[in-house]
Amino acid sequence: MHRQHLSSSQGMLLIYSQAGDHRIWMKNMLIPLRVYWIDENFTVVGERRLQPCSVSPCPVYSVPGDTRYILELGDYEHRLARGDKVEGLSGY
Repeated sequence: MHRQHLSSSQGMLLIYSQAGDHRIWMKNMLIPLRVYWIDENFTVVGERRLQPCSVSPCPVYSVPGDTRYILELGDYEHRLARGDKVEGLSGY
């Protein structure tokens, strides 16, 4: 929150202890993000480009189905797409 810039190699990975209907919002965000929802099999099951929230209450975003991870990246073109497998998460 409150970040004014995010480079193309920066982001945040939200890790949940179990799969579920995990949701996010853009409250207090100053920049748009590319957000990827990832299931427990490390497959990208959803992607959205989200804008900062300027209303109250802020909208809440999710995808159909259960996820275990949410990856938030800067608003750049990324090679990640629905159906892709993500490596490096198996230890979490």
